[in-house]
Amino acid sequence: MNYVTSKPEHEAAYQDVCALLAKHKDKLTAIEMLAIAANLVGKLVAMQDRQTVTTDDAMLVVSRNIEHGNQQAIAAMTDTAGMARN
Repeated sequence: MNYVTSKPEHEAAYQDVCALLAKHKDKLTAIEMLAIAANLVGKLVAMQDRQTVTTDDAMLVVSRNIEHGNQQAIAAMTDTAGMARN
């Protein structure tokens, strides 16, 4: 399976999802948001064309992107470590 470089359309879709989650931040906990996102991912995996994407391929995409997202979150926290806010 090849890596896909992020495209502007990917970032736009990601920002839309973030905005949707932010809309519900006062009604849902972080673990509830995680559960909803995981449910959605499960449905998206099921919707893949099995002639072109195996379940293993889909799960590899999921695991690699979870890892990448974790790395991005850690990097973002590291970039702001030690900064005081007024």
